[in-house]
Amino acid sequence: MIKRIKRIKEKIIFPEEKTLIEFGVAENYAKFWIFLGILTGVISLIFVEQRWLGLLLAIVLIAYGFYLKFAYFYFLTDRRLIFYYHFFNTEMITIDYQKITDISVRENFLERIFLGSGSLSINTAGGPKEEIIFSHVANPYDLKRRLNEIRSKALLFEQQQKGGASGS
Repeated sequence: MIKRIKRIKEKIIFPEEKTLIEFGVAENYAKFWIFLGILTGVISLIFVEQRWLGLLLAIVLIAYGFYLKFAYFYFLTDRRLIFYYHFFNTEMITIDYQKITDISVRENFLERIFLGSGSLSINTAGGPKEEIIFSHVANPYDLKRRLNEIRSKALLFEQQQKGGASGS
């Protein structure tokens, strides 16, 4: 997994850019689906006559848990935030910090209480809906706070650069 993240970063992060936070789908969220798959498999072996159907469902649930961990990668750098999806196809969305207009958190009851995860939505002035949704991330309010801190520093640095350039 570490080698995979390193390869992804080499591909999408600029050489002069610094990665501040890298994360993905919350560990608890992915483990929940794997656990549910194992539980389904055991129950189907013990109680269900049509075992093959229960085992098929178990395999699908377990595969979904692993899929979540291996397909979604999120990065906050000193310049921008990056959503990177890679499974059968690849999708990358980046947003520079100065273009962000709104950051919102969504937590459904069960996910918040039992898994400690939720979603963080990023909106820009360019469209009516969110451009990036970091789904099922651990501690979304903490992540929003950290994103706002990084964003404030990036915007302040940009203003200082513009001020220094116009003052010369």
